[in-house]
Amino acid sequence: MRSLFRDSNGVAQNMGLIDTVLQNLILLYSASQNLVLLYQKDQAARFCPSFGTGSYQKCQTGKCRVAFSFHEFKFIFLLYFIFIIFFPVISIRSQELSKIQSPKNIKPEKLKGSINTNLNEFGISLTDDGNILYFYSKRENSNYTDLYKSTRTGDEWPRGDEIEILNSNFDDQSPFILNKEEGILFSSNRDGAIEFQLANGKIGVSRDLYFSKKVNSSWAEPIALPRTVNTEKIEENPFLFNDRLYFTRYPFGQVAEADIFVAAYKNKTWEKATILPEPINTPYSEIAATIGKDGKTIYFSSNRPGGFGGYDLYKSTLLADGNYSKPINLGPEINTTGDEAFYLEAGDGLTFYFCRKTGRDYDIYSNLSNPFQELEKGKSISLDNIHFALGSYEILENSFSILENLNIYLKENPNVKIKITGHTDLNGDSQDNLILSRNRANAVKDYLVKKGIDSGRLSTDGKGSSEPIVPQKNPETDYKNRRTEFQIISP
Repeated sequence: MRSLFRDSNGVAQNMGLIDTVLQNLILLYSASQNLVLLYQKDQAARFCPSFGTGSYQKCQTGKCRVAFSFHEFKFIFLLYFIFIIFFPVISIRSQELSKIQSPKNIKPEKLKGSINTNLNEFGISLTDDGNILYFYSKRENSNYTDLYKSTRTGDEWPRGDEIEILNSNFDDQSPFILNKEEGILFSSNRDGAIEFQLANGKIGVSRDLYFSKKVNSSWAEPIALPRTVNTEKIEENPFLFNDRLYFTRYPFGQVAEADIFVAAYKNKTWEKATILPEPINTPYSEIAATIGKDGKTIYFSSNRPGGFGGYDLYKSTLLADGNYSKPINLGPEINTTGDEAFYLEAGDGLTFYFCRKTGRDYDIYSNLSNPFQELEKGKSISLDNIHFALGSYEILENSFSILENLNIYLKENPNVKIKITGHTDLNGDSQDNLILSRNRANAVKDYLVKKGIDSGRLSTDGKGSSEPIVPQKNPETDYKNRRTEFQIISP
């Protein structure tokens, strides 16, 4: 494959395509840590995302792709052998993801199905409907990491299929999927990735960020992001929120120096990536940032002091003055003496996933807690993740899991009666919004009645746009203001 960064004509052509693709990419969407894998043979090595047992040497035009002796990396090997090896993925249900600090009702359980193996499954990304899980793994008979996808069947996750059209002859990892699989970002050290000269005179190959768009149900050839994002260092763990791309960067082979960066997409081009300030980044290692549905909460993993051991998950909030709040450890119900990373918030607003490594048991987990169990008489829970078709009261499929939790709660508490109140954003005619909010509340009631709940236990109301959480019009506040509230009115 021709290097995208050595041919000036190629750069111009590819950058034009990037502009076109990324315009769509931003419109389409308005995670994962990779560590060092050392393959050592004849004093040559190539960096990959996790330690393995393979042995090979790749040379091109007389130049070794990566060349260091094993002894040069002995310290790194010893330091990270404990940390890496494998990461499992964990799915957690909680009442309000943006308010998690140390929840007490979390009990991770293994995901059902065959997605878990005795090999690496990590770096996950989920489609908006929560039914397709992307990840990367180095599985049997492979010296490289590859991209995989698993499609949920009922409540089980199959082993997953390799995405051959996107995978290369080298390492492909850190997938970030956009919406309904219209686009994908990932990290790779494939042919064409940035090369540079190492201290010993050999040639190193960085790991760069790539983007592919789905065209006619097939993935287009991946395109490397420009040099304002990709460098001679390692770039991985992409996460796109609106027009801001968050990712991890660290010097070649030195993940202990990893930091979180962000690049903005403006005027049809990527601006130069900048490092996030303290208290997000520290002299320690920070990796795999993601943004919560509220647009202000950032989740990441760090081995900074004060944790429970290894890498822990933290959250911080972007404040009105542009600074970040002091990061909060997510607590011992989530973090362990092992390592936690690759946080992923699901579209239902009740579930999040992350990777955990404890001992040598590396699996994918989920938690079965129900947020409606927290309801008390006179108090309400407000959910902005019950979605309806635009301008309609048709409930979208990705809301069914939330409503099923409510159905379970009502059946377990047969004397409880609840009030369902619908709210809209500030857009449109106020009278139309009032009618729409009432119809949406009634649609939720109808769903529960069809599930066997007595209609006499359910009352409804609609407030239209009269009671916004935030009295502003923009995509972020619109999302918060469009919500459904549930309140116990008896016993």
